[in-house]
Amino acid sequence: MPSKDLHHGSLEERVAEEQELWDRVRDETFTDRSLLELTYPSYEAFFTSYPEYRYVYDFFGPSVRDRRILEVGCGPGVVSVALALSGALVTAVDVSGSGLRVTRERAEHYGVSDRVETIQRPAEQLDFPEGTFDFFLAKSVVHHLIIDDVMPRVYRFLRPGGKGAIVEPLGNPILDFARWHLPYPGKVARGEHGTDEFFTRGTIRQILGHFDYGDSREFRLLGMLGQLLAPRGKGFEARRAQEARTRRVRALVDPVDDALFRMLPPLRRLAQLVVLRFGRAGA
Repeated sequence: MPSKDLHHGSLEERVAEEQELWDRVRDETFTDRSLLELTYPSYEAFFTSYPEYRYVYDFFGPSVRDRRILEVGCGPGVVSVALALSGALVTAVDVSGSGLRVTRERAEHYGVSDRVETIQRPAEQLDFPEGTFDFFLAKSVVHHLIIDDVMPRVYRFLRPGGKGAIVEPLGNPILDFARWHLPYPGKVARGEHGTDEFFTRGTIRQILGHFDYGDSREFRLLGMLGQLLAPRGKGFEARRAQEARTRRVRALVDPVDDALFRMLPPLRRLAQLVVLRFGRAGA
């Protein structure tokens, strides 16, 4: 299949590409209703599961009860429902109608429908009153977005003192080659570049420049083995077993990653993920 590169496409073209892909993925995956059970029971359980999410947890704090949270790119609602189970009021945004349908079904299944609002709209077109949200969260979606359209909106949507976090894949020649050319468990790309534009140092500076303060940290070097060594099966039990294997691998290699990054900082450029934390200054 010839490569399709929509980095410079119109917003309508970019959204149509992502919507078609993720509607198909969610529809195919969630014919198995047991997968609705794959939800962390709380904010704490999810955000202390791995070091990259602990970095967000340490920033947001130990409780999200009664906090208003905007999640952009909610996918099938795993994070949105975990937040709601801990008492947060979540606005879950995605361009995939199928993903939002699964999010609503998951919220209903866990009895938190009243705490999860879904909105199907591109992040570039969101509009809320200034200071609506306490927290902003985006996981593996900002690399699809037009950053200078989205981030000024996020800043405005945050209340004074509000905080945000972004978890994203990093770009480097080794990882980019694997993403475009090698098979691996969980890969959903169709041999097309689409709107993917993985983060660089410039991307990180660009995003943090829209906020009053911020920082970033890289994660997963050997930790990538957790993804490679835990083949994906079908159904709830297989996926739960996959998660358990990943946890065992990560428990062994995450401390090694941390030591390597401290001893050899240039290795951070080969990490799989980067986490950005930022905020709006208080009143």
